[in-house]
Amino acid sequence: MLQRMVLSTIQFFRDDVLVHAGLGEDCAVIDFGDEVCLVTSDPITGAVAGIGELAVHVACNDLAANGGTPVGVQVVLLLPEQIQEDQIHQIMEDIQATAASLQVEVIGGHTEITSKVADPVVSITAIGRAPKTRFVTSKGAKPGDDLVITKGVGIEATVILARDFGHFLPFSVTDKEIEAFSQQLSVVPEGLCAAEHGVHAMHDITEGGLLGAVREICQAAKVGAIVNEADVPVAELTQAICAEFELDPLKLLSSGSMLIVTPQGHELVDKLGEIQVPAFVVGTITEGDHLMVNRRTGQKEAVTAHVEDELWKFFARLDRMVE
Repeated sequence: MLQRMVLSTIQFFRDDVLVHAGLGEDCAVIDFGDEVCLVTSDPITGAVAGIGELAVHVACNDLAANGGTPVGVQVVLLLPEQIQEDQIHQIMEDIQATAASLQVEVIGGHTEITSKVADPVVSITAIGRAPKTRFVTSKGAKPGDDLVITKGVGIEATVILARDFGHFLPFSVTDKEIEAFSQQLSVVPEGLCAAEHGVHAMHDITEGGLLGAVREICQAAKVGAIVNEADVPVAELTQAICAEFELDPLKLLSSGSMLIVTPQGHELVDKLGEIQVPAFVVGTITEGDHLMVNRRTGQKEAVTAHVEDELWKFFARLDRMVE
């Protein structure tokens, strides 16, 4: 639907735009001489608490997936009429603190209070830079490459579910536990390290989780892939939340984890370990265009369509409960 209704309408292309809008691509890449400028935009619509922090990380992570160093962010705030001044201030404090922690400046944007939204919507445009010879795209995956992920799946979803919906859980989650996950939300360090190491493709793992990210890599590069569930790390808290809410961790919003495609997966795992970023080989790129998942049960699952994020399924069940 995205290709048919949105991307197909784009008909004019400039020669100095090196990476255009397309399925599976995180950023536009623009030729600026010896360097390239990377630009990406992302909204946050599925969180309440910590929405400013999440918005900055999600946008800057897109830059990192292309091997870029974030420089600045533009912030668009669309806010409901009932919002309080201290809430607006808190969102901006979170944005500023998170951006500063990444050495990124808040360079502008737009703020609007409107009856058209029921909850705050934060949209970030992030701008970064990279050497012209070293930027990475999603199209470079080749059969035989290893699939490597960092940290583990479900990081962002764990933060959202524990912060906003912890009262539905039969066990308590402490602020310290949530903070431990929120401190893992950036993939800028591993993105820059992997780009220097020389990799074929990268994609930050956001909507649709690991399987959604792998499928987008496959679409961009016109290849297939195999993912081995038994090799995918899932933190204990994430496992417990997924079990309680009946969610599949492989299809769960996972900002904080980078998907990296490289011919030298185990060497990259060692390299990332040197900067204290845990990484794991979880599959391979194959010929063809099929994504297959080897489940722990021994079952083989083919992923042939858009991967709906498990978080949206959870929200849909909540809506029905309210009704």
